[in-house]
Amino acid sequence: MKTALKTWHSHANALWQQRSPRERLLLSVGAVVMALAWLWYVGLAPALHTWQEAPAKQALLDQQSQQMLHLQMQAQSLQKPQAISRSEAIQWLESHLGELGPNAQLNLQAEHMNLRLQAAPADQLANWIGQAREQAHIRPVQAQLQQAAAPSADNALVWSGSLLLRLP
Repeated sequence: MKTALKTWHSHANALWQQRSPRERLLLSVGAVVMALAWLWYVGLAPALHTWQEAPAKQALLDQQSQQMLHLQMQAQSLQKPQAISRSEAIQWLESHLGELGPNAQLNLQAEHMNLRLQAAPADQLANWIGQAREQAHIRPVQAQLQQAAAPSADNALVWSGSLLLRLP
């Protein structure tokens, strides 16, 4: 390998010596220009491009980071149910009692609330219980419900009976 390299070097040197000084200068300048172009495209241009894009990418990353922090705070707030007082829960129940029909009644019994229903529409009762769990943090403890005859002609499912609800 050393001999092949020496042979190639001596051959290149002989070719170089055969050139006129003007051709040698032009070849040297061409080689320098090619080396500088290669250095620009391989070494400097990508770095300059990255440096120019950095502020926009940093702003985008900052925005995404803020979104992630906001989502994290939302998730943490959803993990911890907000405390609600007993009086606020009772107030919520009383203010939304009308959704179950005109014959719904609430009776306070120590730590429980007894809800009496007469012909309460099933879909409204289900929605009301779901909202009461979320908003007033109550839990149904016992249910004694019977399907009742629908008072209207649409034959919607209605319930009559009582629910025992645990207050917070």
